[in-house]
Parts: sequence; C-alpha cells; structure tokens
Amino acid sequence: MGYFDDDSFLDEYIIKDRSVLKPEHQPKKLEERDDEIEDYVKLLRPLLKGWDLDNIFLYGHSGVGKTVATRILLPDLRETAEKQSIDVDLLEINCSSANTSYQSAIELINEARNRTYPLTTLSINKPELSKTGYPTEQVYDELFDDLSEAAENIILILDEVNTLGNNTELLYQLTRAQTMHKLDAELCLIGISNDFQFRDELPARVKDTLCETELHFPAYERNDLVSILSRRADQAFYDGVTEPGIIDLCAALASRDRGSARQAIRLLRKAAELAENEAVETGETECIKERHVRAAEDVIERKQVTTGIRKLPTHRKYVLLAITNLAAQKKTPAQTREIYEYYKTIANDFGRDPLTRRGAHEHLLEMCDNGILKNVTPDQRGRGRPNKYELDTPLETVINALESEEDDEIDDLSKLRETVR
Repeated sequence: MGYFDDDSFLDEYIIKDRSVLKPEHQPKKLEERDDEIEDYVKLLRPLLKGWDLDNIFLYGHSGVGKTVATRILLPDLRETAEKQSIDVDLLEINCSSANTSYQSAIELINEARNRTYPLTTLSINKPELSKTGYPTEQVYDELFDDLSEAAENIILILDEVNTLGNNTELLYQLTRAQTMHKLDAELCLIGISNDFQFRDELPARVKDTLCETELHFPAYERNDLVSILSRRADQAFYDGVTEPGIIDLCAALASRDRGSARQAIRLLRKAAELAENEAVETGETECIKERHVRAAEDVIERKQVTTGIRKLPTHRKYVLLAITNLAAQKKTPAQTREIYEYYKTIANDFGRDPLTRRGAHEHLLEMCDNGILKNVTPDQRGRGRPNKYELDTPLETVINALESEEDDEIDDLSKLRETVR
C-alpha cells in the first residue's frame, strides 16, 4: 500500500479553499483601508496630468497593508496613464534580501533584466550581474544605463527600505540622478518601511534630496481584523466549521500584538490546518475550536522566535549563546556584567574581537524587544539596580535555533546539551 492510497483526506472537512489564507494572496480590494487608499491615490494621481510625482514613503508595522496597497494601486495607475499616452515603468525590489546600498543597486539591475517581483514592468535584454566584484561607480553607471531604457516616468518601489540602515548611498544616488545628468526620466521612489524612525536617522544630505511625502498605515483595530477574517473564512471554509468566537479570538490575539492582518490570517490558517488534520485522522472533529487556535498560536510563536534567532547578527548570537550557557547551568536571571564576561570568552573562541559592554547590552535589549529574552527587573531601569536577564524562550528551542543559524558558524552545541541534561 502506498503512502497516499488512503483517500479519506479528499473528503470535505474544514478547508474548502486554502489559497485565500496564504500570505501571498492579494485581494482585489484592500480591506479596511479606505482612508489610506484615498490618501495614496491623491499622491499618485498628479502623474495623470503629466506632472512629476513626489517621492512617497509608507510607514507602518508589518502586515498592515502597505505592500498590498502598492501592488493594487500601481498597476491601475499605469494602465490609466497609458490610456492617456503617458508611459510609466515600474521596478520593485525588497531591500531586506540585500541589506546594503551596493547590493540593492545590483538587485535593481538584475530585477530590470530578469523580472521576479509582481510590479516590475521593465524587461532589459542584458545578462544579470553577480552580487560582488564590481566597483561601486560601475554598478551605479549600469543601473542608470538600464533605467535610461525605461519609460519617461519610472516608479521604483523599495520594500523594507529601512533594512538599508545608515547605508543610504542608493537613496542619495537615485534622488540626485537628474541633477547629476545621469538620468533624463522622471523618477519617483516609493519606500516602504516598518521603522517609523527610519527618516530621522538618514544623513542630512539624503534628507535634503529625498523631499518625500509620508503616508502612515496604522495597526488594524480588533473590529477591522474581525471583518477581514470573516471575509476570508467565508471563502476558505465550508459552512459551519468555526466554533462561535473563533474569529473574534484570532482577531483579539493579533490586535493584542501589532494589529497585523497577516498575523491574524496566519493564525486562523494554522488553526484550520490543525483541525483539518485532526478530522482526517480521527473523524471526530467537525469544526475549528479554541484549543486549535491556542495550539496554532504556540506553533507560530515558536517558529517566529526560531526564525528570528537564526537571522540574528553575529555578535547578538554570541550574546544569546552566553546567556543560554548560563541558563543551562541554572545561573539565570543573570546581570549584564555576568553575561558580558561569558560573551567575551565566546567571541574570542570564535576569533572575533568582543564588542564593548555597552554594545553587548544593546543586543540584550534588542532581544528583549524581540521576545527572545526577558528583563526580569524592567521597573528598576535607571534606578541604580542592575538589570537581570533570562531566556523568554524554551532552552531547547534556543539551542536548536542556534545550531541551525543561517551562516553555520555555530554548528555543534553537544556540550551545551550535555550541560542541560
């Protein structure tokens, strides 16, 4: 008998259309964002009179509709503009996959030559560039040569632009392109940022040339999330398969955090999957219950923390490894001084120069904000009492995540596991 010969899975249980609960599903109309859409339209419609557009920066937490709104409006804008013989090209990238201006410039070039993002309309017949090995000046020359082959109006969408941090040469080069006679086309930047303070930290020369208009997307309220989830549930599930209060619970849990529609939908989807699998295996489950939502919340939180640990910067991993060792020895909560001494030993073992104590402490605070650590004396900050930290994540989860972190530097924690045992 084959693994998939049992066709009971094909019966109708909970989920009718799983696709509308997927992260990449794009509704035809952005839900519960009428005011933001109206403001966004006002910023874009001057193009239809042949006027140049201001640069636009969208701010808001992850999952509040910034990218979806952009992907809904810009194709409509381009189609309407072309009916009026106004040529527009779009070019989209996500800066988080590059992190530096140099790499993001190369990504823009390669996206123009080989489209992968849904908004991009450029299609230039040139080979892609490798991610390293070119002088910076050559990279920007190639970028502006490619943009010179585009329409008279170009809109560049830089999603998660805040991941560039202080490395903002790309923004400076793009905003100065016409002044420096590197580009004749009208260029509009749309920056999408999860960091509300991103602009405040930009160098003065970039702020002066950016001249952008800001549009803020607030967190969804609980009622907004209920409305969004209800519409998705109507499409995704068979009738009568959600226990009363399930939609409200998912909305409440998401609004308690950051008011993210993406988070709320992810939670409902995972709960539905757990209920569906239970129905297939036991035949006793007929609807999504509160216990499925609670279990889904636990699974998602553990996965998010694990993913976050894997992507930590190098020295933040060392700080986490230090406090993990102390936790394994039952020496937490631990003061910053104790953690820092352990961290210095770990950094030296890996052949790295340790950060200052202040630098290491900043990493502790960041990991508290991310839910990996917990400051057990938060009310004592600044009052002469030392801060003490402990893991806010199961010890085994942290060890597994550190062993499978992205750069494979920390690859064997068997001795730490022995200490735990």
